[in-house]
Amino acid sequence: MKAIFSIISAIILSVNCISAQIPVQRFEGELNVGFTSSLGNFHDGKHQIGADFGLELRYNHPLTACDYGVALNVTTAVYGFSGHSESIDWSRDQSNRGINLMLVGDYNFRQGRKVNPFVGTGIGLSFYETVNDPVYSINGTTFVWQPRVGVELFHHLRLSLFSTVSRSGLCNFGFTIGGVIGGRPKKH
Repeated sequence: MKAIFSIISAIILSVNCISAQIPVQRFEGELNVGFTSSLGNFHDGKHQIGADFGLELRYNHPLTACDYGVALNVTTAVYGFSGHSESIDWSRDQSNRGINLMLVGDYNFRQGRKVNPFVGTGIGLSFYETVNDPVYSINGTTFVWQPRVGVELFHHLRLSLFSTVSRSGLCNFGFTIGGVIGGRPKKH
């Protein structure tokens, strides 16, 4: 039953991608900033708020409501730690930063309109390290997956919710505000 539901969903999505859309400019770029909150357990640290910013270049497929592109995203998972040593209580935040290079793709439900909800994903590599004064230092390279959902308003403002799924200590969810250049409806 689950397999049948998956096949039907894939067919509906495929047919919807080929439906008539308002023609838009083929290329667009986005610069975004936002905040994150760490997810999952990392040495029993407390979840804290971190920063996120990124740059994307996307190609709007002319016959579908889909776009494809590349993204460079810097995201953080911040954890708070505290302890006691030599009669001193201490408290410290650790920021685990991931520099993510990803292939991205989105489906635009109302492409070319002033209110355009979208759903998408990014996959790629994360080059990660601990910044500041680490309690538990980590660094290396790993796979990253970043599902997202949002809305583009008036062809220039993009609000997104996302989750970064990676190795322990790097996972987070967040909110970004982006400015978009290009991708507007074509003038006839």
